[in-house]
Amino acid sequence: MASITVGNNIIAVIKDLYIDCYDYSNHNVIVVESNDNNDRISDIILSYNCRYLAVITSTSKQLIVYELPSLTKKKQYVLPRTGSKIRFSARGDRIFVADKSGDVLMYDITKEGDGIKLLGHLSLLLNILQTNNCKFIISSDRDEKIRVSCYPNTYNIQTYCLGHREFVNHIELLPHDDNYLTSTSGDGTIKFWNYTEGKLYYSIDTFLDINDEKLKENFAKMMIADGIEVNTLPIVHYAVTKLNDSCSILAVAVHTFNQILIYSVHTNNQCFEHKLHEKLDVPQFPASFKFYNNSLFVYNAVDSNVEIFKIKYEKLSISLEIGEKVQMFINNKLNANINLENNHTIKLLYKRKFDNVQEYQERKRQRLGKV
Repeated sequence: MASITVGNNIIAVIKDLYIDCYDYSNHNVIVVESNDNNDRISDIILSYNCRYLAVITSTSKQLIVYELPSLTKKKQYVLPRTGSKIRFSARGDRIFVADKSGDVLMYDITKEGDGIKLLGHLSLLLNILQTNNCKFIISSDRDEKIRVSCYPNTYNIQTYCLGHREFVNHIELLPHDDNYLTSTSGDGTIKFWNYTEGKLYYSIDTFLDINDEKLKENFAKMMIADGIEVNTLPIVHYAVTKLNDSCSILAVAVHTFNQILIYSVHTNNQCFEHKLHEKLDVPQFPASFKFYNNSLFVYNAVDSNVEIFKIKYEKLSISLEIGEKVQMFINNKLNANINLENNHTIKLLYKRKFDNVQEYQERKRQRLGKV
């Protein structure tokens, strides 16, 4: 789900089965081996201490862990099912894998052996994280649910965070106060929760800041052709970072909208307040973006570059200024398939609504006609 990860002295991006790791002086390109021509890297992540880099692949179902800065392969696993999201544990010694069958697996990269199953949903899992205090595993799925499970005894469910009307594709702890969870959804909203109580505190409707009825209408027409009813634009990409002890910055990309929404969220005694500061123009809809060290790194997979925007905070106003542009895969001519969040990908996340009443009534009339 992510195609860029950023850490201390490293920018790593993916394209097809290639990883370009840039240390601000050299590019090191890794090629993941696979016998399937349709295979690709589907997610990439750095450990919080920047000691390890991990990726998963789609059809060959590989989980590969590299040591940094040497980029030597530390571990390689074959997942039982296709993974949809990976995260390192808060301590960086374990990897949590959310797969498309609804299971969460845990791999201890300091020991030998395969992963163990921690918990399961009855729906496709889209995201997973461990809280900073290591007490909870939080998972989100296609069926609008966010589950908070106790750790390590994950059979004990602390609570559910319920309120989204479509799939929940991003979950992140609020950086300036990790007692709160943030989530984004296909319903176009960002929600803020007390995750130990399952209580919703605040919600931002991003469409109010886009206000493009034509864009929404075109998206709805495309979706209804496949029997999917939608009434808003889904959030595709999301990133958060801490500004100070009472404020965090959010970056949001909404489907087919070629601007990144930049918000601030302030908290004070369980009260929330947000402000839209900027609509950041981008030449292409981004493949992914990440905050790191007071900068926003935006990956354009079409042109294989990363634009770095510096966060400026002056007189309670937040703005982003372009710092530099880094060309990735500079010495490699790739015939890679660009895998952006395209229409086919987003359609798979929506549930189709079937109306078989009309078919039943027609069969009933036919039976009565034979009497």
